Amino acid sequence: MKKLLSIFFICTLFFSCSKDTAVLEDALESSTMSEANSKAKSKAKPNENNAFTEFKVTITNLGGTEEYVNILSPGTFVVQKKNSAPLFMVGVEAGEGLENLAEDGFPELLTMSLKNDPKVRSLGIFAIPVGDNAKGPIFPGDSYEFTITAKHNDFLNLATMFVQSNDLFISPDPEGIALFDSNKEPISGDITSHFKLWDAGTEVNAEPGVGEFQKPRQPAPNTGPTENGVVHLVDDGFTYPNVSTIMSVVISPIE
Repeated sequence: MKKLLSIFFICTLFFSCSKDTAVLEDALESSTMSEANSKAKSKAKPNENNAFTEFKVTITNLGGTEEYVNILSPGTFVVQKKNSAPLFMVGVEAGEGLENLAEDGFPELLTMSLKNDPKVRSLGIFAIPVGDNAKGPIFPGDSYEFTITAKHNDFLNLATMFVQSNDLFISPDPEGIALFDSNKEPISGDITSHFKLWDAGTEVNAEPGVGEFQKPRQPAPNTGPTENGVVHLVDDGFTYPNVSTIMSVVISPIE
């Protein structure tokens, strides 16, 4: 079952996308997309001259339910400035990029839309499972890893699709997660408690793991009844596993 779903998802990811998506991927890969990368990296601690620190972030699919196979999509990550919310805003209509991620698991458009956002210090896409060579989703036991570079008053945010849904995604609050504590020391450890299950408000929800217009079963991307809603915490009356049982997110500074 895992192999069949993986083949379906990956085929959809690569062959159902428009040529514009391929162009977006090329543009993203050729871009530096990081203010920190344009500067010489310092080994100084963050509380010394407000230097940049490199972090490794690991996202692991924990399963979370026996009702269906939990799948997490490739996603977008950003290092954003304090008091900003570039990925999404609660109570506001989702942009086309977030809709593309939340409904179909494609992060390219969302990432590209943030490339020149002054609130974003750096950004990128996590798409290749650890141990694989090709882009694809992660199944229970699989992980994504990526690195970021940040300094004091920078915040981390990211979004991945909860694939067994119509338009749900997992992300922290829009303001993100502070990467340094009050002493300007880098955070380290499990940060899963910051993550929540959000509804993009773009497509009418069906029961998770069952709906005919959900990613593993839909006939084509961007299909399903339009909702015309706003971004909010999921509250559709269906039962979902707790985010802490769906996935874990661990961060650690790189010395």
